Amino acid sequence: MENTTGQIEGKGGKPKAIIDPRSFKVTDYLTIPQLQIPDAYDWTTVKKSKWDVFGNDSISNCTCAAAGHMIECWTANTSSKFEISEEAIINTYITLSKYDPITKKNDDGVYMLDVLKYWRKNGIDQHRIRVFATVPHDRREIVKASIYLFGGIYVGLQLPNSILQQKIWEVSPGGLTGDNQPWSWGGHAVAILAYDEEHLTCIHIGREQKMTWDFWETYNDEAYAIITQDFMQGDKNPLGLDLGAMEQDLMRLTQEKIRLANRLAQETPDKY
Repeated sequence: MENTTGQIEGKGGKPKAIIDPRSFKVTDYLTIPQLQIPDAYDWTTVKKSKWDVFGNDSISNCTCAAAGHMIECWTANTSSKFEISEEAIINTYITLSKYDPITKKNDDGVYMLDVLKYWRKNGIDQHRIRVFATVPHDRREIVKASIYLFGGIYVGLQLPNSILQQKIWEVSPGGLTGDNQPWSWGGHAVAILAYDEEHLTCIHIGREQKMTWDFWETYNDEAYAIITQDFMQGDKNPLGLDLGAMEQDLMRLTQEKIRLANRLAQETPDKY
């Protein structure tokens, strides 16, 4: 079904964000003054075929569909284009949600964090990720750097009904009530694959969709950068960045944090 802007409405399916304190943080690694991040970048330009819908126009599998769009983007940009199948995405959703395609029961969506953990452990259509790290939504330079360096980011939005009347998603006047209220359309996961000074571009129900930075900062509730072999040419990504080394650095940082936390716990006297 299409709305008045000609967009396919589709379905959400992203529950409210789960915070796992063990997750890596991009801010532990990226030092923006030392990076040369362009004002605009677009990872979608090399993809000439249409973006797949992956069934998200009829079932609440957006968190799995967005993973499929990430894989499509990465492989298109590393000269190893892979047409991931709708069946693989829906089967991943069935595994995680227990959705029954016959009775339509259990079509309640899946947590992004559960998809990421499954994706890392089991893979989606034989494509596994290595590491994922949280991205702060309110630091534009970090968001830009994450999209640029990692070939896009995997994000969750608390979409308002106001998007149904918009060609470009933006914060409508009148406050965050009524059709502007977060979650009034539903929770939704998308792959953000491009940015410039005014907009970010995501894949929404198989279409490229722009949103303003204000919209992003108002309605985002989780975002992740991902390290994966799909976005590598040999040991480096298309920009020449050694993601393998970054992966090792992230692992080292987290191990150091764990050791420090354990040491502090041992040194802290019991108050009782």
